[in-house]
Amino acid sequence: MNNFKKLAIEDFEKIDPILKKHNVENCDHCFFTMLIWSFRHHVEYTIVDGTLFMRTLGDNSYWYLSPVGELPFEQAVQLIIEDAKKNRYRIKIFAMDENQKSVMEQHFGNLFEIVADRDTFDYIYKTEDLSNLPGKNYQKKRNHCSRFERDNPEYTFHIITADNVEKAKEFEREWCCRNNCDESEGLYSERKGIIEILDHIEKTDVFGAFIENRDGVVAFTLASPINDNMVDIIVEKAFHEITGAYAVINRDFARNCLQQYQFINREDDMGQENLRKAKLANFPCEIRTKYLAKLDVV
Repeated sequence: MNNFKKLAIEDFEKIDPILKKHNVENCDHCFFTMLIWSFRHHVEYTIVDGTLFMRTLGDNSYWYLSPVGELPFEQAVQLIIEDAKKNRYRIKIFAMDENQKSVMEQHFGNLFEIVADRDTFDYIYKTEDLSNLPGKNYQKKRNHCSRFERDNPEYTFHIITADNVEKAKEFEREWCCRNNCDESEGLYSERKGIIEILDHIEKTDVFGAFIENRDGVVAFTLASPINDNMVDIIVEKAFHEITGAYAVINRDFARNCLQQYQFINREDDMGQENLRKAKLANFPCEIRTKYLAKLDVV
């Protein structure tokens, strides 16, 4: 398995059809999730026999996104083993679903350690829930939205277009200034990925929106379809000091832009306790299990 190249936004038209065709409903198999990661982790990819392989190097291991495509999964894994042996790296295959885990256990159960990777579980929500915030469970969210609306009676919601995308970029710059992105490798790399996506938003299937009060943009979000039934929220940011801004961009985006999708994938919590608490507070209809396969000696 040769000819790995660094992932770039220009690869969208080559990679996305493979992901869409094989319909893997997790955030890691969203092209733009991996693109943002690539600004920190040097994500590489290659396509072999209609099958997509992605990898990045860390902790003396090659981290491979679970392969997707025409090859049977066990054959794809065998190519990964050969690739890692050639380069003398340990193997970690992440974002495997239940079916891939079963194939892995059947063909490589005596070789790989396979574990459920809780920090990467996807949080899946019903679009109608996040649009309408129904019942007792969502009382706090409704209160946050009401507070924002009282404090910002003139606020407006805007879909991002070529005519207003600079406002979204300026918000991202200001958000990073307030949150010291230059002092965090993760936030700084994320910023570069977001600006890259915004620079090319009309050439991809990414779409987004922002909310604005009299002082300017206070929250924005970006999304990309996983399939006809599910959409992935790639980015959602707001100024923390403005009460309810997160709740309103979440609700209004679902109401105005996501009605054609039954489900919203709001990605994982990366093991961060505050993020896990926030995602659980939105009452997911499913927390989707993903698996990690590890081979320490090749």
